[in-house]
Amino acid sequence: MDFCDTLAAILKTAKAEQHKNCFRYGELYSLNYYSEVKEKDRTYYEVYSLPRTEEVPEGYKEISFVCLRPDGAFESPSTVGIMCRAARKKVEGLEDFHFHQLRHTFTSNLLSNGAAPKDMQELLGHADASTTMNIYAHATREVKHTSARLLDKVVGGE
Repeated sequence: MDFCDTLAAILKTAKAEQHKNCFRYGELYSLNYYSEVKEKDRTYYEVYSLPRTEEVPEGYKEISFVCLRPDGAFESPSTVGIMCRAARKKVEGLEDFHFHQLRHTFTSNLLSNGAAPKDMQELLGHADASTTMNIYAHATREVKHTSARLLDKVVGGE
């Protein structure tokens, strides 16, 4: 997957912080594992954080995450939701905010600045580009509107 330089820098900083915390916490630093669980006709994965000193159960596979607690433990997505709800209560203007809006803002900004719909479809994990465009059509309408205004300036000599 391609990353922009800004995201690459953020990920490198997070990784460096994890290494520092690993030394800071020593044997109390947690490592993260997952196990595959098969039930009937479906498969899902359970994630576990274990201190380095604890024996790893058979079948557990180590996994690396970007978002970890300082002690190395897995930070669950529900924690982000909890933090967003807390921010909504404390910060004026965020009353209707939820974390998923960041995905919409990100996608709308990229599309309105000329990102290829096919690239966005792949990045978002949509089955096809028409799904992406149905959800984010407003962003491409804004691009067309901006282009039309630009053409008016060029043709009109403004």
